Amino acid sequence: MPTTDVGLAVWLLLSFVFLTGLGVLVWYVVAAPGSQVLGKSIVHGPRGSRRIALTFDDGPGEATAAILDMLKQAEIRATFFLCGQNVERYPGLARRIAEEGHEIGNHTYSHPRLLGRTPGKIAWEIELTQNIIAHRTGRTPALFRPPYGLRWFGLFSILKRNGLTSVMWSINSRDWKRHPAEIVERVVNHETPGAIILLHDGIPPRKSGSRQATVEALRDILHATMGRFECVPVSEL
Repeated sequence: MPTTDVGLAVWLLLSFVFLTGLGVLVWYVVAAPGSQVLGKSIVHGPRGSRRIALTFDDGPGEATAAILDMLKQAEIRATFFLCGQNVERYPGLARRIAEEGHEIGNHTYSHPRLLGRTPGKIAWEIELTQNIIAHRTGRTPALFRPPYGLRWFGLFSILKRNGLTSVMWSINSRDWKRHPAEIVERVVNHETPGAIILLHDGIPPRKSGSRQATVEALRDILHATMGRFECVPVSEL
């Protein structure tokens, strides 16, 4: 192989390695649940406690009532990260979440990916939702979860201004694409003291789908969890 071809091959290889490494770094900064680069997020509770937190995203939605029924029967309180647009669509369910003692968090108005968004757009999504939730439930959220877990520059100063703390998770159930038995296995097999479990009770605004698999899985999750751990809202971890 001529020297020029060898040099080109080496250059291409180094470029590939550099770009791959850069991509992994960017992913870690903005998307890894445990990343604290852009700002502090709660990822896990104390490991010396027997407490865990069940959290539900994207609601309220058609599955929320059934989930609330099961939580009420089990005498368990959870944390619901609500989308402002869905609160407008299902205000009665939002009120019921609050009335039954569950914790409410902010999950933006329209569930956008925050990557590349301007601080003004991010602030609009968060502050509008704060107002909607407070108006519909009488509760002003103190917790925030970014859609898709994606954080971006400027986000944490906006959260601080609004008295919000970022919350991620330590167990991702992937319930939006798993069968009920797979959801149960993924959650129960990874439960440890202080775990924050990600589930979904709603569908992001302007999207379609079903959370029936989550509803079916939750009964078995609760059955397997009760007696092993105490389920509490995130703020009580």
